[in-house]
Amino acid sequence: MPQLRKCIYFVLIMLITIAPASARESRSELNLNQGWFFFNDRDNMEIAPEEDLKWEQIDLPHTWNNKDVQSGRKVNYGTSWYKRALPEADGLDGSRAFLKFNGVGQYAAIYVNGKFAGEHLGSYSAFSIDVTRFLKASGNELKVKVNNEIQLSYPRNNFLFGIFGGIYRDVSLIVTQPVHFSLDDVGSNGLYIQQRNVSAKHADITSTTVLSNSTDFPAHAVLQIRLLDKAGREVAQKSERLTVNPGGDQRFSTDLSVSQPRLWNGIPDPYLYTIEATLLVDGEPVDQIRDRIGFRSFEIDHEKGFILNGKPYRLYGVNRHQEWQDLGNALTRKEHKADMDMIAEMGATSIRLAHYQQDQYMYDLADEMGFLIWAEIPFVHGYHPGADGNALQQLEELIKQSYNHPSIFVWGLHNEVVEGRKHEMMPQVNLTKRLHLLAKQLDPDRLTVTVGNRITSYDIPIHNAADLQGFNNYQGWYGSKVEALDGWLKTTHSQKPHMKISISEYGAGGNPAQQSRDDITQPPALGQFFPEGYQTRYHEVAWTTIEKHPAIWGSYVWNMFDFAVPMWNRGGIAGRNHKGLVSYDRKARKDAFYWYKANWSKEPVLHLVGKRNVRAPVGTLTIKAYSNIGAPTLRLNGATVGEMGPGINSKQFLMEVDLVQGDNRLEITADSNGTALSDTYTINAQPNYSELPR
Repeated sequence: MPQLRKCIYFVLIMLITIAPASARESRSELNLNQGWFFFNDRDNMEIAPEEDLKWEQIDLPHTWNNKDVQSGRKVNYGTSWYKRALPEADGLDGSRAFLKFNGVGQYAAIYVNGKFAGEHLGSYSAFSIDVTRFLKASGNELKVKVNNEIQLSYPRNNFLFGIFGGIYRDVSLIVTQPVHFSLDDVGSNGLYIQQRNVSAKHADITSTTVLSNSTDFPAHAVLQIRLLDKAGREVAQKSERLTVNPGGDQRFSTDLSVSQPRLWNGIPDPYLYTIEATLLVDGEPVDQIRDRIGFRSFEIDHEKGFILNGKPYRLYGVNRHQEWQDLGNALTRKEHKADMDMIAEMGATSIRLAHYQQDQYMYDLADEMGFLIWAEIPFVHGYHPGADGNALQQLEELIKQSYNHPSIFVWGLHNEVVEGRKHEMMPQVNLTKRLHLLAKQLDPDRLTVTVGNRITSYDIPIHNAADLQGFNNYQGWYGSKVEALDGWLKTTHSQKPHMKISISEYGAGGNPAQQSRDDITQPPALGQFFPEGYQTRYHEVAWTTIEKHPAIWGSYVWNMFDFAVPMWNRGGIAGRNHKGLVSYDRKARKDAFYWYKANWSKEPVLHLVGKRNVRAPVGTLTIKAYSNIGAPTLRLNGATVGEMGPGINSKQFLMEVDLVQGDNRLEITADSNGTALSDTYTINAQPNYSELPR
């Protein structure tokens, strides 16, 4: 073990020496994901053990309860410790050293060389800690105490999704010069871009930078702001002389104008510019940060719905949780990108990143891919007295850390915090009002939204505390029938014609391992049998209903992926929410996924429905297909049956066939711009067929 530490020290020293072109010119950032040691502290010790035998060598990202959260059994809530070596500090020479943690679940206490350096409560936001004064010339050690227990000072519980423990996002060491862009503004990069008067002819931006001076004297500096297009060409720039005084952080604003900007236009054209801020002292660059922005304007109309850059733009998509089977929330960029690629494959235009701040890489991908993002904080399912301060902290962190992303259009303040039928719930109302005011102070240009599941209680106080109200509407799953959704939308719009309506969640459970020929009967939402066919039909009815109502400014399927809920035991798999369009392990795209792909995607789709349902009775059976390239031709056992007829909308097709005893091979074909597409599967028909027991 001592030899291993020496190797780590050597590698770190080399990296931190090589990283900047000159130690006096710029900041260096060193990724610290490798070379950690982990100890699961089941005795909740105040001090981490020193014996090396107790520690397990790991790399980040890491969580200690990826398996137990998904098991349906007891979850490991408690304390664990992480440690690793840090570089030597004898070359700092007045520079500042910061540790940046991008996500620790959910309480973290930071110790450097045995001394307490800082703490943070909140699983989902980043935080930075200045550790300069704790570093020694050599032999530096970092320890992190992590706790994932439910805390009354934290605004959520674990009923709707699990609480993972661990350092599950990147950690880095950032070294800056004494005068630098601040790293103390709640984990942000110290650069905020506000855009105004955006059109295809002109746009104005205000660049606000937060600067820090850790010396004893004022620094006479030049702040240079440059805007670069995608090819790296400068399209606007401004330099200003300023004085950065020692003491607390100082904010400086710079105005720029851009002629004929190329607009960020969602999925069709998510064009991004780069904003570059450089700080010079005595004519030499001492710090630089870069970020990306996209010029866009948006509004929401009570009749036309969402409007992007002056034109109606329908927002339809999914909710997404940041977890995978067997990985928990300790995801790398590979898993995040895979999720976004699947959402893009389906043709969604918007994503609600529920119910918490997600990895900044997700917002980066949304910027690049053109998704409109609903971002929110984990004020979820009830209220903890004493949690107001942490809720406000997490909203400030979300907004400041995500401020420049053009994909984000709305800040979510809470989700289903009214308990039972007590509609007043004044503590929740008061906190929501405070969250709304904070959001407007920090970011006056974006909207705020709250979410409730009281779909007929329009006038309760908590529904009037934000700019927008989202409704979680599960008619067809938790009571009622999915066909009732149309009546609810018509009634809501007629009773509240100026209400800007969104369906923040809708969905039904579906277990691909459970099949039934009956897709009409609604299964018990708390039961153990969630046939995929019912989920498929639910979404067919739900989307064709939503599609007819353009006033709905956004609609979001719950959920894109199955995920873990430790306290649940439903649908044949304990600890699982089965409402995803894709399985927890990402291996099975359910039929409902292809339904939305046929309706939303511009890529050709031809899909036979029910291919996992391979048993049927001898006799007449209705075959269903999805196609966005026209009516498919159906063949049975090699013989052409004919062209399939229209179904519930222009993307669904139906046809009856007569199955014979034994295997029956079904095939559909259609032409897509001269390319023949096909899909096939085989049904085994028996005269004594019966449904599997439920």
